[in-house]
Amino acid sequence: MTCQMSKDILEKAFQMLEKHPLCDHCLGRQVALLGRGIENHERGKAIKLALTLKAHALSISKSKHGIKILKVLATNGFSEIAKETLKKMRKRVPEKSAPKKCFLCENKFAILDNLAKKAIKQLKNYEFENFLVGIELPFSVEEREDEFRAKFEVNYGENMRNEFGRILGKKIIQESGKTVDHKKPDIIVLVDPFAEKIRLQVNPLYVAGRYRKLVRDIPQSKWFCSNCRGKGCEKCNWTGKMYPESVEEI
Repeated sequence: MTCQMSKDILEKAFQMLEKHPLCDHCLGRQVALLGRGIENHERGKAIKLALTLKAHALSISKSKHGIKILKVLATNGFSEIAKETLKKMRKRVPEKSAPKKCFLCENKFAILDNLAKKAIKQLKNYEFENFLVGIELPFSVEEREDEFRAKFEVNYGENMRNEFGRILGKKIIQESGKTVDHKKPDIIVLVDPFAEKIRLQVNPLYVAGRYRKLVRDIPQSKWFCSNCRGKGCEKCNWTGKMYPESVEEI
């Protein structure tokens, strides 16, 4: 059963790569619920490596399918290991026709370090104890991913929004030393990786207090003179007020 499941994962991964160029993050994200303690890019890299080993073994046994897998990995899989394997076998590596961008994320995972630095720079203008990262994605990007997952019947994956948010959150924690609060964050860091824009939503701080008035001749609020309505006259000694000070003015 386990062997069959592993085979199905590799076969489905190859089918995905055969149709679309996918970076390590986006391939690994399709099996994000499998395995613990590893990130999606590590899953994707491991799957590509397993496919490379399988393909190399097939090609050694004179199977044309093995060469096909290696070429798909070298192009749509962006795999340097597959490229080197093909070169060692004296097989042509189709580099000129190779795609440059991942079909799903358009290589936006590669710029997360820069986005995290931008966020940290903006956050330095505020005093806060905790934060939350919110990801804003274009509708077309989310729709494309939904169609992809439906097409390949992805059962163990997570969406791109979650992965972007998790990675950026970890980077900000590492740099700022602050914590994440999912319920009442002091600041929400809103990031659009595709537009490469960051904006901060600073939640208001409410300060409550109480006081004790121990003397009688200080009113709660400022009292304007009933005679001049605050303009100043002899009755109010030209102050415009009935009392020299109030709690409001202290």
